[in-house]
Amino acid sequence: MYYDPYDRPKRRRSGCLGWLLKTLFKLIALLLVLTILAAGVLYIAPISLLQVEPDADVSPAADLPDSPLNLLILGVDTLNNGLQRSDTMMIASVGGNNLVLSSLQRDVLVDLEGHGSCKLNAAYAFGGAPMAMRAVNQTYRTNVVRYIVVDFTVLVRIVDAIGGIDIDITEAEMQQINLNVVASYPIFGPLGYTAQPLTTWGEKTHLDGLQALGYARIRKIDSDFMRTSRQRRVITAIVGKLKANLFNPLVIIPTAKTVMEGIDTDLNFVELVMVAEKVLSAKEITQLRLPVDGSFSDNGSSLKITDYDASARAFRQAVYQ
Repeated sequence: MYYDPYDRPKRRRSGCLGWLLKTLFKLIALLLVLTILAAGVLYIAPISLLQVEPDADVSPAADLPDSPLNLLILGVDTLNNGLQRSDTMMIASVGGNNLVLSSLQRDVLVDLEGHGSCKLNAAYAFGGAPMAMRAVNQTYRTNVVRYIVVDFTVLVRIVDAIGGIDIDITEAEMQQINLNVVASYPIFGPLGYTAQPLTTWGEKTHLDGLQALGYARIRKIDSDFMRTSRQRRVITAIVGKLKANLFNPLVIIPTAKTVMEGIDTDLNFVELVMVAEKVLSAKEITQLRLPVDGSFSDNGSSLKITDYDASARAFRQAVYQ
């Protein structure tokens, strides 16, 4: 009798690999669902949850509601060389359908405990974010208890991460941007940046990170009042660009990474995500400058508030109307 040769059946490796792939896909799908659910919970969660009792006495106004959240934004030259004067000071009122950006003039004279009469931007240098929040609250009768300190190098990296921003600029602003970019190059050159001169101006001029920073720092061609206006325009343009790329991971992921690595804040990761969701869901952005016109005197180097009620009323009308 003849028999066909016996072949031992081979193990079906593809079956094992298929099981691993299916399991991996299931885990990815589960993580995606959980992420979406977490994002949804944070989206519907009231922003008033972030209005916590501060560790230090920051003198928040007791007659204001907990929503929107008034968040103090402080812009500094570096986070690594100790406390210094905050070059940019802004309150972001987050929550509801409206985001309000209120620039605070840094040259306003305030009384700082242990230091006497000083400019508002000195509060951060003398006592960090707690003293800055206290000075702002006492001056404008606000209820700021949370803060974010942003290094200017982070602003440059954020603008580059989102692919730049488009802003209307004048020819004089273009020239000053180029001067500011050159002046900042000793800091950014070692970080790998190349100073690219801006050669165009007009409506929707495209700015990269260094150029956006140069624009935000312009004050010589007009005034510090216009400088704060430019800073608000930069923030507004960044928010608009993020909204347009909300579902683009190539933009959102590097931007989020840059923010998390480059800021100092008393908000934890979950709280930062909640704030970001509220900001990006706002339908309108309102801009304000404090103190308001007619409420201060200006001697050319500092501002002295003559009508505290006027600025307090303007802020409350803009935020709580």
